[in-house]
Amino acid sequence: MNGLGGLATGFVAALLEAWQELRIHKLRVLLSLIGVTIAVTSLTTAVAGAGMAEQLMKEQLERQGRPAMIYAYANDPTNMGMPTATNETSAAFKKTAERFKVEHTSIVGRSPGVQATHQGLSVDADVQVVDPDYAPMHRIFAQRGRWLEEADANNLSPAVVVDKTVVRSLGLQNAKLPATVEVGTGGEKVSVTVIGATSTQDYGTMGQMWMLPETYEHWFAAAVPLGDVSYAMWVPTENADELASNFALQMRAELPGYQVNAQRVDYQAWGADESLDQMAMVVAAIAGVILLLGSLSLLNVAMVTMKQRIREVGIRRSFGATTGRVFFSVMMESVVATAVAGGVGVLLSVALVSNPTLINMVLYGGIDEMPGFPVGAALLGMGVSVAVGALTGVLPALVAARVRIVDAIRV
Repeated sequence: MNGLGGLATGFVAALLEAWQELRIHKLRVLLSLIGVTIAVTSLTTAVAGAGMAEQLMKEQLERQGRPAMIYAYANDPTNMGMPTATNETSAAFKKTAERFKVEHTSIVGRSPGVQATHQGLSVDADVQVVDPDYAPMHRIFAQRGRWLEEADANNLSPAVVVDKTVVRSLGLQNAKLPATVEVGTGGEKVSVTVIGATSTQDYGTMGQMWMLPETYEHWFAAAVPLGDVSYAMWVPTENADELASNFALQMRAELPGYQVNAQRVDYQAWGADESLDQMAMVVAAIAGVILLLGSLSLLNVAMVTMKQRIREVGIRRSFGATTGRVFFSVMMESVVATAVAGGVGVLLSVALVSNPTLINMVLYGGIDEMPGFPVGAALLGMGVSVAVGALTGVLPALVAARVRIVDAIRV
């Protein structure tokens, strides 16, 4: 116990001594640590920013369907082989989904573009006919108002949810929801009720509008028949391809004469997740370069200043400081200094990366689920700063350890 106590006392004493030396050489410390602070801030921000970018990319990819997303198509050969939705096909899909115990399902139909108008403003919008489960299946959130519910099928006014493009184009940013909008189809206009607005937006000029199948059938199908219909289901990723094949066989048995296909369509099925790994590798390479430049700058300043401290080290040796004590104290100066610089760098990185306004400006389209600052990035920043301090402190510490009393006299 006495041995451990002595080591602890010596370690604390070395830390205090290093801190006192840093206070004495404030200007030297400040100049040498500016580069370290910038390097750690850049490194931590790069790693944390990569997490944000990965989150945004993941959101964009999952809006096409979360893993594992399977789409089923029922083609009637008598209808030129186009995917159709009838009571018969919908009933067959529902029955097959229940047999396979699929919990999240939705019809997905698209209608030709319509024109939405509100108080003199207008925008072209793409209508998607979906069930309520479509939102969680495609990572869609109603940031204002709410998403579609089954009860909306009985509304006296058609209930719709719109995206950012429609909201911005019709000047609904500050309007209270629900709001009334005119939708033109086939020369006729129908007043619809906007019950929710999502955070998503199309990268083109078209907006998006979602409504229930019952709503479309009642209000719009007579003017513009629904086309390009498919059936979506969200299932576990394990054995998803096999499930798709078996699902198609079973649904085909429910629809004699129809051509039924089912295939997985989420981003993991076509290897887009590999791009996320490649992005992480690129960020790691950039972080390595940043770290290398910061450590070289610190090492250069430390070596130059150590040559100016030979007299100081010689005086300490004359008062009985051992080689090990001199080596450890000089190295700890670098470690303590870089630890402080690393802490400042991490705080600056947190301030930058955790700013939602800044993130939404940098990342086009924004981010729905703002993740907290990655703890791993903060720990990496602090760990790297301490490691850099230890590595860059070795050479100056070796120079100091070799200083003799006679060298100090000659200076």
